[in-house]
Amino acid sequence: MNAIIVESVLFVALLAVVGTLLLRALGITPFGRRIRQTANRKRIDKQAELTCPIHGMQREEDLVRLPTGEPLCSLCYKEAVHGDIS
Repeated sequence: MNAIIVESVLFVALLAVVGTLLLRALGITPFGRRIRQTANRKRIDKQAELTCPIHGMQREEDLVRLPTGEPLCSLCYKEAVHGDIS
């Protein structure tokens, strides 16, 4: 009975070690680099989408979604609808 428990614990430890080595290897391989670059690209695109060229960085909750699906700064939307707001 003890041999079965020890064997199970060693098997789980082996799986943990193999998983850790695999994740480490992904960090230094071209595939791992591609994963990091894709994540960086998505983060930069999201930040660029939230930045108004006139009013700067906006919160996602403050943006107005146009019928075309394009996000628009709430201040730009107010200016377009109500005229110039000083």
